[in-house]
This record gives sequence, structure tokens and C-alpha cells, in this order.
Amino acid sequence: MPQIPLTIISGFLGTGKTSLLTHLLTQAGPENGGRRITAMVNDFGALNIDAELIAAKHGNQISLANGCVCCSIGDDLMRSFMEVMQQTPLPDHIIIEASGVAEPSRIAGFAAVDRQLRLDSIVTLVDASAHNVHSKDPYLADNYAKQIEAAHLLLISKPDLADAATLENLEKELATQKPDVPMAQVTHGALPINLVLGLNGDHEIPQPQEIIDHGFVQWAGHLNDMPRAALIAKLEKLRPHVLRAKGVLQDGEGGYVLHLAGGLITTAPYAGEASGHFVIIGKPQMPDAAALERIFRQNEAA
Repeated sequence: MPQIPLTIISGFLGTGKTSLLTHLLTQAGPENGGRRITAMVNDFGALNIDAELIAAKHGNQISLANGCVCCSIGDDLMRSFMEVMQQTPLPDHIIIEASGVAEPSRIAGFAAVDRQLRLDSIVTLVDASAHNVHSKDPYLADNYAKQIEAAHLLLISKPDLADAATLENLEKELATQKPDVPMAQVTHGALPINLVLGLNGDHEIPQPQEIIDHGFVQWAGHLNDMPRAALIAKLEKLRPHVLRAKGVLQDGEGGYVLHLAGGLITTAPYAGEASGHFVIIGKPQMPDAAALERIFRQNEAA
């Protein structure tokens, strides 16, 4: 029985994994071999896929007009994975977008226990604008290094936000750390699909390392019509302890996507149906989940 290749997109919070995945899905048409890709993500509602490409929505799954499927991982990766492997027909390729704090070698272990799978590659994105901060942060450095160490392909994201000297130093550092691993730059996730998928590596499954509990604080919920200026003000008060925030939201000005990544807060118009979903992750010094609930629910529709 032919094995299904599995690609894991790894990288720290806010490195551009979702942007890369979106570009890969939109390229999977007849001109690129007509691959049926099943993508597994934590929240497919945040994928900015043009509504014209969506064939159907049902449950935790979006079917795309080009034959691809996007599934929400939910709380149980193993259960979600088993559901994918029961699809008819089976996908030609599976992509898992790992959580920003996940160790990709543990996810790669699925390819070792299921004979229908073959690990194609672990693709790790490194944020050029935030690498120097993340790699030296005592709360983040060990997990951050594991993501880079597991990579079979390194992608330097957000090169447009770094100067030439920073980019050169980063490339030298990564080349020293992983001399046999190919490297490329990527802006807004735009890369040819054949550069990322189909590396056809007979990769050894990396050995998972000891899990270290950093005590990251996380809160997720739905925000209803909160003015973006008010939301940004709340996030500013949580600096420097907030690491990542993302939402697909709606206010009086219309739909918008909010990102906090690498210390930067940005918003962009969103033409689709805003889910209202919002998630924030931070260091242990950030207020706990109960306090964050109060902070983001207060004056929600002000």
C-alpha cells in the first residue's frame, strides 16, 4: 500500500505558519498535480481562504473546491488524526500545522506507528525579526531550539522586517547549527508548493526530548463587536508578557484579523465571515486565564 507523506509545519508563535499553509492549499490545483491535501490546524477559522475556493463546510471540516480538506485538530490530536485516516478517498498528502509551542518531533512520531504514513519533512519557520529575542529568552530558548533542531527545511520568515545585517547573521547562525538542511526566505507565506511538499526524504523520526512545562498562560474565547482600538489598548497593557494573540473579529468598521507576534500588533481587513475567535498566549507573569476572561470581557461592546 502506498504511504501517505506527512509534512509538519513548525515554528514559534507568530512565525507565519498559517500564512504558509494557506498558500500551499490554494496552490494544490491541477497545475501542481491535483494533490488532495488534508491540512490539520488548531483553528481553521483563522485561515484566510477565499470563499470561492470553499466547496462545503460541515462540523470541524472545510472542503475546498480543489479537492483539499482542512480539519480542526481540536483538543485531541490523536482522535483528529484517526478521523483523517478514515477519509474516503485518503489524502495524497497530510499537513499538520503544529502549535507554536509544540515539539514537532513528538508529532512526527505518528509516522512511526502508522504504516500508512511516511514523514516527508518537518518544515520550521524562523522569524527574522524576533529570533534574537526568542532564542535568548529563558522561558522560550529550549523549546525554540528544539523546533529548529528537528527541521528538514528551514524557512526564514518576515525578512522584510529585518535589516540586511540581521538576516546575514541569522543565516550564518542557522547554517552553523544545521549545515545539511536547506534554507530559504519566505514573505507572507508565498512559496511554490513543490519547494515545501514532496521533499521525498526518507527521514528518520527525531527522538522526542523531555517536555519542560514553562507555565505558559493561555485564554481563548469569542469577542463580540469589540472596537479594535479598545482591544489593542488591552493588549498593550499586557506587554511585555504576552507572546502571541490572534483573532478573526468584527467591529463597527467591519471584519478584521488581528495579530500580535514578535512584539508587533497589526490588523488587516477580513472579507469573510468573522468567527469572533480570539486566543492569547503569554509567559507565566501574564494574568491567569480567569483574569484574562475579565479583562477581555470588560466593556466588550464599548
